[in-house]
Amino acid sequence: MCITEEKLVDRYGQGNPHERFMLIYKNYEVFLNLVESYEAGLFNRILYEREYNLRAKNGEDVGVRIQTNSLSDPTARQAIENILIREVIEEEKDSGNILEDTDDPEKHRRDIITLHMMRREYAVFDKSLKALSGRDYRITYRYINKEQKLEKIAEEEDLAYQSIKNLIAVTRKTLEQRTIPFFGEKL
Repeated sequence: MCITEEKLVDRYGQGNPHERFMLIYKNYEVFLNLVESYEAGLFNRILYEREYNLRAKNGEDVGVRIQTNSLSDPTARQAIENILIREVIEEEKDSGNILEDTDDPEKHRRDIITLHMMRREYAVFDKSLKALSGRDYRITYRYINKEQKLEKIAEEEDLAYQSIKNLIAVTRKTLEQRTIPFFGEKL
């Protein structure tokens, strides 16, 4: 079962450190892809909401635009707006209050903060995972990356199924102890 981008971001933003740890642990193989996918969607959502709301505010029709002033450069204005939106999403810098002309600026701000938290905490988790000893890392990585089922890992490692299951439980506890102290308490 794969979680959607929106559910992941919502749950992450509402979760405590342990819940966020488990979201990373259970979705490790797709976690960063889901974050990046949500960021791309959020960029488009903000862009489209701004375009629509600004047109509605200015009483513009959605039809063909007629330039009435030679100083107007819609292409440059659009490029600058795209850069500002990217800056807000990637760096949490809302210079010029770019989110104010969207339908729900507070939700967008929360989502942006959550995405940054997700990236930072994923980095802590990933470094802690890579700090496991050779065999523990190899087995845990294959398990959480969903490369192989426990039975197959046990067979390849020439260990009993229960031994692999115990090792996974121990490494999960180890990862939890190493990462959660470095997770933010709240959003």
